[in-house]
Amino acid sequence: MRADQKQFSPLERFVVVAIILVVSAIAIQNVLHSVKASEERSINHAAVQYAAVKSMYTEQRQTVPASVVSANATDAANIHNAPIH
Repeated sequence: MRADQKQFSPLERFVVVAIILVVSAIAIQNVLHSVKASEERSINHAAVQYAAVKSMYTEQRQTVPASVVSANATDAANIHNAPIH
């Protein structure tokens, strides 16, 4: 380094590092906030899908005739008693 070049003083270096730290802290908070918002959207979407599937299952369960339900139960019981070939 040439003798006529001036170096940065420790105070100037400290100010630059402090500015970098403040900017990075703000950026980290923004990233954490966006991740949290994304997770909340995912959870809400999953809850909506769950509710839709649950209601479809309930509707299907209500439309099945009782005779079919009892016949399926009887068939299931007969499977255990069936001889093995």
